[in-house]
Amino acid sequence: MKKNSIFNDKTSYFNSFYYIRKGFERFLKENNGDLNINRAESRFLSEIYYNEGISQREIAHNLFVSEANIAKTYKKLEGKGLIYKNVDENNNTRRQLYLTEKGEAAFEEIIDLYENYNKSIVEGYSEDEIKASEKILSEIAEKSLKLLE
Repeated sequence: MKKNSIFNDKTSYFNSFYYIRKGFERFLKENNGDLNINRAESRFLSEIYYNEGISQREIAHNLFVSEANIAKTYKKLEGKGLIYKNVDENNNTRRQLYLTEKGEAAFEEIIDLYENYNKSIVEGYSEDEIKASEKILSEIAEKSLKLLE
């Protein structure tokens, strides 16, 4: 007899997270038009959009990825004309990242796209149900991130 686990429980958080991520990735791929920006690049751009002048090291720390991963993503986004870097006037070893006008416009389109996705997946739920779910998911995410410490 096969062992029951979170893998064969279609209602487990484990499977739910997997299917949400896969569904979102497909939605993003099919709906981002000419943007050609993936989920990871969107998160990278969000860090710069909301923290103008942030460093690559800070982004790596905030997103829990390697600095090598961030350097690779930076090169892709720079090549697309979405971001640039300047040397910090107070610390010439620190590079500050900024969105170009094109990058800011593209990220604002991404915000709209993400908002549309969010609306579509929570449709039919009450505000209280949505808030309760968000609270639980946020707590699960927090516990998960503690494993990285």
